[in-house]
Formats: sequence, structure tokens, C-alpha cells
Amino acid sequence: MHDKPTLRQLMRERLRAMDEATRSAASVRIAAHLKQLAATWPAGVTVALFGGLKNEPDLVTHLLPALHAQGVRTCFFQIEHQALQPREVRSMEDLHRGQMNVWEPDPQCPHIDIAALDIILVPGLAFTRGGKRLGRGGGYYDRLLAHPHCRARRIAVAFDVQIVDHITVELHDQHIHQIITESGLIQPAASD
Repeated sequence: MHDKPTLRQLMRERLRAMDEATRSAASVRIAAHLKQLAATWPAGVTVALFGGLKNEPDLVTHLLPALHAQGVRTCFFQIEHQALQPREVRSMEDLHRGQMNVWEPDPQCPHIDIAALDIILVPGLAFTRGGKRLGRGGGYYDRLLAHPHCRARRIAVAFDVQIVDHITVELHDQHIHQIITESGLIQPAASD
């Protein structure tokens, strides 16, 4: 069992060890699983995506266009006052590299109320099969998911190497509802 700083370091090393071809192939498989899941979503659903870091699954290239073709309303987050603020993204041209080099919506993109989010695709460094999540340490997603108006389904998107047996959590740490990796869907049955 590792403390959070040690586990973060271990996970960063695991992710750095993935070569570009492996990461790209895994991203394609993850996107395929997400497209299958998206086919079950109701019409008019609003989904928040993430992306931009080299060691994360690529959702912009492999998923965003398919969601738009399906008529899904998509958004990305902009960091404002230490909080994630959703803004609607209608095409890849609406995105630019923002703080921390992640994809952010252009400032002219319309705001979306947190209560309007139906599904949030959640990044992180590690996840357990029971739904625990280890973030990168900034607390942005924990604050978002704890927001009183946030009722969205939380779907973690990660590589298989990010699934671990145990994560030490604190009261502010938020759990997720499902996990998608290149191997498929993990449906947490109970907290571990």
C-alpha cells in the first residue's frame, strides 16, 4: 500500500514507460469502447471531455468527432478562479492549449451550467475497480464532482496500467461510477 505522493510517482513512471505506439493503440480501443457506450446514451445528452496531456488517452482525435456526429453536446473545461468551468465545444477548432497544456475551450465558447452536465469523462493517475480515484494533486476534479449542482455520471477514462488494487482516500476525494480502459468497461460493484 502506497501513500498518495508515492503512488502518484509510481503512476507517472508507468505512464512514461508507455511508448507512443502503445498509447495510441490503447487510445483507439478506449474510444471504440466509449463510442459503444455512447450509443446507449439518450438523445441530447451533454458530455464533458478532457485531454491534452501526453500520457492521457486521446479523446480529442478519437472520440470528439464521433460524439458530434451522433448529436452529443460536448464541452471541455476552462480553469477559472481555481475551478473547472464547462464551455460548449462544437468542433475541434474551438479548442486551444490552455493552462497546464491541456485542451481548453476558446473564451468565446458558451458557458454550460454544471447542473446541465449529464456525463463527465474523468481523468486521473490511478483508479481502483471499486471506483476510487487518485488525481494529479490539484483537486480540480474533486471540487467539480463535489459541487452541489453536479449530478453527472462520472466515467473515468484510463489505461489498463492505471488500475491499482488500493488507493488511500480522504473525505474530499470523489469516487467515480464507471471506468473505461482499452480492455473495456469496469463497473464498480462496491467501494474497496
